[in-house]
Amino acid sequence: MKKLMKLTVLMIIMVMGVVTLTGCGNASDDLSKLAVYTADENMDGYTKCDKIEGIEFYYPSNYTSVGTSKQPTFMDPEILGASVNLISDNFPSSYTFEQYIEASIAGVKQKMTVNGDIKTEYINLNGTKAAKLDYVATASGQTMKITQIALLKDSKVYILTTGSLESDAESFAPKMEKIIKSFK
Repeated sequence: MKKLMKLTVLMIIMVMGVVTLTGCGNASDDLSKLAVYTADENMDGYTKCDKIEGIEFYYPSNYTSVGTSKQPTFMDPEILGASVNLISDNFPSSYTFEQYIEASIAGVKQKMTVNGDIKTEYINLNGTKAAKLDYVATASGQTMKITQIALLKDSKVYILTTGSLESDAESFAPKMEKIIKSFK
C-alpha cells in the first residue's frame, strides 16, 4: 500500500509539474494532413468522465478515482502507478499553438528530469487539432512513460495525461490508446 501511495503521489507531482503544458491549434489548420485518432465505438468496460466543461474521455471502469471534480485522476488497480488525469487552463491568446507547445516543452524540461527528447506530434483527434507529446521522465527514483494530449476548446486548453512506470508501458499501451482516442 505504501508503494501505491508513493506512486500516486509521484504521478500527482508529475502532473502538477506539467500543468503549464498547454496549447492547441486553430480551426484554419488542415486536419487532413494529420494522423487521425477516432474514438472507438465499443466502450464496454469503460466509464465516461465528463466532469470538466463539455470535455469527455473514457477510462477503464475498474480504475480508482484519486482526483477531484476539477482535476479528475484515475489509477489502474492492475498496473501499479498507471494513471490518467485531465486538467484545464485558460489559453493565452498571445501565442500560436506551435509557439505555446514549444514554450511549454521548455517549461516541462525545467521542472522535471526528462530522459531524452519530448516527441511532439500534431494529430486530428476526433476532428480537432491536438498536440500529442510522448516522453520519459524520472522523479523520486521512478522512471515514467508519459503521453499527453493537449487540445483547445472554447478558449480553454485541456490536457489529458496518461502515464505508467516505463517497465509497464507495453502492458498499459492498449488501455492508454483507447483512453486517448476517446478524448473530445
